[in-house]
Amino acid sequence: MTGARSAGGAVLLDMDGTLVLSEQVHRQTWWRFFEHWGVAVSEAEYERSYKGRRARDVLAQVDGPWTGTDTAAALRILDEHTGEMLAAVQVVPGARELLRALHREARPVAVVTSAGRDWARQVLGDVLDAGDQVSVLVTADDIDLGKPSPEGYLRACELLGRAPGDCAGVEDSVSGIRALVAAGVGEIVGITTTSSPAELRAAGAHRTVPDLRRERWPGAGSPGQRGTEAVAPR
Repeated sequence: MTGARSAGGAVLLDMDGTLVLSEQVHRQTWWRFFEHWGVAVSEAEYERSYKGRRARDVLAQVDGPWTGTDTAAALRILDEHTGEMLAAVQVVPGARELLRALHREARPVAVVTSAGRDWARQVLGDVLDAGDQVSVLVTADDIDLGKPSPEGYLRACELLGRAPGDCAGVEDSVSGIRALVAAGVGEIVGITTTSSPAELRAAGAHRTVPDLRRERWPGAGSPGQRGTEAVAPR
């Protein structure tokens, strides 16, 4: 990451689509939810209104047969569908190695996700084996407004004791990039697992990468060197 050389630079990471490839799981979960309610949703509408957003915000803001019903019950339906498909989640190349390297170098890491705490803990623990490598976890259950609101990232910075401008952030969705921008995060990287480089740059990403393998990060150095300098800005 440009100019990133601070030994203690904090890193803010989205989870779904950034650390793990789970968009297909969430997409299938939403489609089963739509079938439950007898709703037809186009791919374009899904991309615009559902993808990368906190389910609670979607159900409150997008009109549908669920409008005016018990939101908690609707969310339970979504959670049940998602939990059934944990085994289908794949790790983004380089994610485990990046988390381990940041932990080894004592760099603070926050995961800020639109998912609920139960799902986040399952992914971090059972899929990534990284539960002890994350300093702060901010989930949909911890905030009032989800992405593109900056609330989750501002909460993470507060808990880390770091100014947003001194942090780096990595996101895969347009709403997530916008949240990082609104929070004032110093270095913003878009990972192109679910969105195009052009979409992420238009939303405010400073640059994009296809995955988290260390050779993708400028300044990663030779195989014998530690390679996360580029993840933490000055």
